[in-house]
Amino acid sequence: MKVLRFPLVRLVIAISIFMLGNALAAFLLSWLEQLINPQAFDSWVQPLAGMLFHSGFALLGYWIFVSLFDGRPMTELNQKIGKNNLIGIILGFSFISLIIGVMAILGYYRIDGLTNNPALFSLFSMSVVAGIVEEIGLRGYFFRIVEEGLGTWLAVVISALLFGFLHAWNPNASLVSSISIALTAGVVLALLYVLTRNLWIVIAMHFAWNFTLGGIWGAPVSGGDANGLLNGVFEGPDLLTGGDFGPEASMITVIVFTVFAIYLIKRTIRENKVVKPLWSMNK
Repeated sequence: MKVLRFPLVRLVIAISIFMLGNALAAFLLSWLEQLINPQAFDSWVQPLAGMLFHSGFALLGYWIFVSLFDGRPMTELNQKIGKNNLIGIILGFSFISLIIGVMAILGYYRIDGLTNNPALFSLFSMSVVAGIVEEIGLRGYFFRIVEEGLGTWLAVVISALLFGFLHAWNPNASLVSSISIALTAGVVLALLYVLTRNLWIVIAMHFAWNFTLGGIWGAPVSGGDANGLLNGVFEGPDLLTGGDFGPEASMITVIVFTVFAIYLIKRTIRENKVVKPLWSMNK
């Protein structure tokens, strides 16, 4: 068990469990598609089933991993669930709305009426999956295990770079958008987890971030097509609007979340939430 609980070994096991859960979810979705009318499947079954399968297997896999290989209760997912989800949703909605508001004041964003037949349920389900699956994978598995070996600050940097790099394959992605994602969501969500030691708050913030951008303000989310409630129009330099990738690649977003990250860093240090690297603790 000592070997199995060594950080590098546990990281390999965690990645394997995570990938297996995603593969099982994809297999079940493919199987379900063969049984259901294609029109019904695409309109509501696929988003609902995808949300349930991917999110469910991610949570189940994480519970199995924590129980067997951490040998402890899953405290980061079983405490104050309602409160932490509410806080995360408020944070995600408020920060994204602030950024859109700044763009509107500067003349880079305007609302051109309501969207015809907005894909709200699809956006909702995709946002839930992104929140749960990405946060379980990046913050629950990767960040937490790397932090045990390398300490908080290196874990924040490495996990943020990985988070940005993983978005490099998104539509309309560029080096600027990947760096922006790393500096904003990558850093802030990791620091928020360090400060709270709760995954629901970062899951909920991630969900609200995506759904507020795409579902409410009609902006592209990480390079995807915009089809939310409002028909949002962005006009101005790509450096400030984010271009085709969306506001997540905007310098306005980077500035806003850099300020929030500085606040989180100060609180993390003040509340002594920083984990030292293994070589420092062994001295």
